[in-house]
Amino acid sequence: MKVKALLLSLLITLLVFSPGCLDDEEGESGEVVPSFSLTADDGEEYSSENLLGSAYVLHFSASWCNNCRPTMHAVSNQLNDSVYIVVSTDSSDSPKLSDWHLQVNDSKEDSSVSAPFSVSVELSESFEISNTPTLILIDRDGIVIDKHIGPLVEQQEIDSFWAQLE
Repeated sequence: MKVKALLLSLLITLLVFSPGCLDDEEGESGEVVPSFSLTADDGEEYSSENLLGSAYVLHFSASWCNNCRPTMHAVSNQLNDSVYIVVSTDSSDSPKLSDWHLQVNDSKEDSSVSAPFSVSVELSESFEISNTPTLILIDRDGIVIDKHIGPLVEQQEIDSFWAQLE
């Protein structure tokens, strides 16, 4: 019995003092954004280097994620001129970015998503994206401020997400 209690105590101690074991998925704030470079459907290059000095949102999605479309419309419309980039987690989306972008815009009659669409499996792996939509908020210095998993469609929630930059 004493051996079992000792082993249990040792296991609990290891879990408590092992970095990352008890962190939730939202615990990635404060880290520097991983180095990346994306060529989007607008022909522009977006990179961790050329975005320094601008706060931005990376929205991880995929063409097959129909639940992501309302978030794309809501965030794009709410943030207006802010830098907002849609990043597919699915490499098969690469040849059809423009088509996907058109489908998203056609999915809502009175709204269009002006954000650039891109693909980067590597970047999604760097952020350990396992669910779509996932939005990453990055400040002007390239520091991850927040990671939001799931739909983000309410105006007040989008404003609160973006307001963390202040």
